[in-house]
Amino acid sequence: MDALDALEAKRLLGALLNTRPELLADAAALASAELGSVTVDRVAEDVARAVGALRIEKVWGRSGPQSDGSYVEPTEAVWTVFEESIAPFIEDLERRIRLGHEEAAIAICEGALLALYRVEQVHGEAFLDGHAPDLIGEAAGFMVDTWKKSGGRARPRSARHRAAMRAFVAENLPEWRSFLIRMLGREPKQRRSR
Repeated sequence: MDALDALEAKRLLGALLNTRPELLADAAALASAELGSVTVDRVAEDVARAVGALRIEKVWGRSGPQSDGSYVEPTEAVWTVFEESIAPFIEDLERRIRLGHEEAAIAICEGALLALYRVEQVHGEAFLDGHAPDLIGEAAGFMVDTWKKSGGRARPRSARHRAAMRAFVAENLPEWRSFLIRMLGREPKQRRSR
């Protein structure tokens, strides 16, 4: 079993469930539990590892004159390698939202925000030699926007979830508080009873 790659394991599971349909409910429950087993800290570690692994040498290899005669500015190359490093997390966020795993989606968003915030606190505008000083903050804004808009779907996040996200931002990301709270929208005013 350990020698199987992901595609082979998926095919094997499919074959097993086709021959033993009584296992389908158990498999679905295990899959749902696995999809919901996301923690903010684990996501923060994974994002920090992915972003922290970026080196300016990778940017140099992607910038300058290209074999097709075009020229790629270092800033554009920085954005490209950075976007590639966080793309799996954005895709996972959108996937969890599509599957209705709201708590896991929140954990992914919060974990990614926490990691990006920590990277900015350590490196500031010097991140990747300062070629894109607004890069990390804009990535955080994109992450919030992706979560808020449900990965492109029309249904907005619930008021309870938006309030929880505002509280997380206020408590853990003080220097980003104003712009992220603006992105999330203000809390609705309480109706006064007469």
